[in-house]
Amino acid sequence: MNSTTPFDRVTFAMIAIPTLAIASLGGLAGTASADLVTLQSDRHGTLYETNGDPRANGLGQHLFAGVTNQGFRRRGLIDFDLAPLLTGPVAIESVTLRLHVSQTNAAPANVGLHRLLADWGVGTTDAGGGEGGGGPATPGSATWESAFYDTVAWTSPGGDFASDASASSLLEGNGWKSWSGAGLVDDLQAMVDGDASRFGWLLLGDETGNGTTFRFDSMFIGDPALRPELIVEYASVPAPGAIALLGIGGFFRGRRRAD
Repeated sequence: MNSTTPFDRVTFAMIAIPTLAIASLGGLAGTASADLVTLQSDRHGTLYETNGDPRANGLGQHLFAGVTNQGFRRRGLIDFDLAPLLTGPVAIESVTLRLHVSQTNAAPANVGLHRLLADWGVGTTDAGGGEGGGGPATPGSATWESAFYDTVAWTSPGGDFASDASASSLLEGNGWKSWSGAGLVDDLQAMVDGDASRFGWLLLGDETGNGTTFRFDSMFIGDPALRPELIVEYASVPAPGAIALLGIGGFFRGRRRAD
């Protein structure tokens, strides 16, 4: 004879709700596979320290980081089109930034990626030659003093950026270079979640001496195979409505078994 009371059966069903919901979510997570996307740069620039007129290079084929032989600092700016990650909730699993160095005479040096804390402009400057000196700044350009020349100044000359590097890489010679790690994952997750502004990163080279500059190819380099890449591995996160349905399904399955 079954001595289970109606109260016992209801209690069992209530206990079954979270258990079944968690099991269902666990199964969902177990079957989800990570997606891989390569994001393209959608703006770039270089902050040129000078002792004269403001310089910029928002439409050039290159960006720079380090210190010139003459002792002037260069800091690169780069941002990416995040639209493919903004169609729904995602969990960022890995991030790798790849840049191609096309010219340097520098000794091996660390170059850090620092998350930018203020918006910045591109303008219309397309520097000539090797672009190491930039070109005359045009309205809206990012320069050493201005986030948007000649209307919005940086809080600090040389750019507003996080003091700690999100990633750092030891660079030597020409060729492809990469940055990755938990810091970039945290940056990108905060950007797609809306917890951090989407201003991209600043490339900060070795500024302890002269002759440390690296020249990177930009989104406007003639060979598309040499353009910047942000490679992101991510997984879609179930919408809250789907999670609620799983919980309701668990409730009714528990009721049926109890009855």
